[in-house]
This record gives sequence, structure tokens and C-alpha cells, in this order.
Amino acid sequence: MEVWSHGANLYEVSSNYSLPDDAWCYELAGLCGTAGTGPYLAIAIPDATPDNGPFTPQPAQLATIRLASGQTPWLILRRFLDLVESSGDLIYDQQAPSEDAELPLSRNLWEHDGRQFEVNSFYFSEHDSWCYEMYEVDTQSADNAYIEVRVPDASPDDGPFTPQPADQVSCTAHGKLSFPWPVFRRYIDAINASGDIVDERAGTASEAQPRP
Repeated sequence: MEVWSHGANLYEVSSNYSLPDDAWCYELAGLCGTAGTGPYLAIAIPDATPDNGPFTPQPAQLATIRLASGQTPWLILRRFLDLVESSGDLIYDQQAPSEDAELPLSRNLWEHDGRQFEVNSFYFSEHDSWCYEMYEVDTQSADNAYIEVRVPDASPDDGPFTPQPADQVSCTAHGKLSFPWPVFRRYIDAINASGDIVDERAGTASEAQPRP
């Protein structure tokens, strides 16, 4: 178990074998008693040999990520994903883990294993941010559950959108969600490919590609 910090908030990171799921799970949770707690993420990697020998990961295409309501700083999310991917437990059948990461500025409908996911990117004027939103298209459910990544605008009153540095970016889950790992990874790759995630170590927000 590890405890990470971001500003005034603390996050607990752990990994364990989940017997009910026959899977190895990596979990990220906000610790109680700190401002803005609530995020919970768990990546479950199914075991190929649950009744015979040590944990053997099934292909990453079968892994899932579960999220519960709360806000996670982008840098904490990125660190968590880096930790899981560096573990060697996410094994891909193909060299490229994601499909085409390009995300045009419009409504996008992605399909995976018979499920559909809608992805939108738009300027959220109420919060002076560019927003990347994803949810599962499920006509049988009345839940308004979705995930969004907000990139604050460094110049909301002057010209085109200019992203703030990555330490100002947040990822928020609204409600309880479960995504296939390839879909979530594609979502993250699309946001990274947009050029809106600006690392202060690499340059300032003004050096990012502005959007009309």
C-alpha cells in the first residue's frame, strides 16, 4: 500500500487478489478527512488460472476499470495508470493497446464487445474549461453516470482556448461506472493526443496548440 498526495488531498493506492472476481485488482481511493475526497478507481485483471497456481493475467482486452463518484487530479490518475501498466499485468494481444486515438471535436460513438460508448468534447463555458466526456449508451438505465476530464482555460476572456498546465486538470466520475479497459485506455489516449495536456516541465500552457 502507498499513500500519494496532491495539494491538500491524500490518495491510497493498493493491490490485492479479489476472490469474488478471480482477478488481481489495483485500487486508488481518496482518504477520509481530506478536502475533496470521494474518488475510487479499481482496475481488475482477470486470472487465467484461478484454481491452479499463481496469478496469471488474462489479456488486457478482458480487464475492466470501475469508478465511483469523485474527482481525481489528472497527475494522480496518470501516476496510477503508469503504475498499473508498469506492473506487467496488462498483457496485450497486439502491440498497440488502443484503437485510433484521434478524437474529432464532435460526438463519437465507440463500440466494444457489443456495448456502445458515447464520447463528446466541447467547451464548458460555465467552468471556463474544455471538457472530454464519456458514458455508456444504455437505454435500459435511467442513471446519469458519466466520466469527464476538464482542462481549465488559461485565457477564458482573451482569444482561443489555451490549456492550463496538467496539474490543474481533473478527472471526475459522476455515479458508478464500469468500462472495458481498452475503451478507457482509448479515452485517455485520445485526450493525450489532443495536445490539451500540457506538462509544465515541457513548456508553458501558451505553447500548446490553441483551439478556435
